Amino acid sequence: MTYPLKSKRKRFDPIAYKQSDSKAKKCITNYLMSLGHTVLDTEENFGVDLVSTLEGIAYNHEVEMKHMWEGDWPEWWKDINIPFRKNRLIVQVFNDDPLANFYFYIIRGDCEVAWKMDANMVKDSPVVEVPNRAIREGEYFFKVPVDKAELITLGEKNEGYINRPYG
Repeated sequence: MTYPLKSKRKRFDPIAYKQSDSKAKKCITNYLMSLGHTVLDTEENFGVDLVSTLEGIAYNHEVEMKHMWEGDWPEWWKDINIPFRKNRLIVQVFNDDPLANFYFYIIRGDCEVAWKMDANMVKDSPVVEVPNRAIREGEYFFKVPVDKAELITLGEKNEGYINRPYG
């Protein structure tokens, strides 16, 4: 697969990052613990957001809030956009262990539901330029088809956590 040599990115906002990052980590930590995982690492180290174990097996997790997503996932959003800048994490994790368990989560702003994607699926998805509110041109994303992701329920007010395919 051919990757762009350079991808623009929106200006870093430390206040928004701190609010979104801690909220995203907390809701996915709670989800993982409900599945029996032990969450080992949530400290910012410029690597993956969370590391957990389940029955002695290590898992890597990268989380991101999507505040524009409200209510049900819009039918016309056929893909889930993962910023191409996350490729450095894919390379880092799979260089250390080509068989690593690595998942991406795109979380709705209310932390009730999220898309869960295997990093191999993300890695194998097309990379395309996507104009958006923050960057009109030059920002690239992995385009993961929604039918290749798993919609998971996270909310504490639900009767447990439910995993279900989209559609």
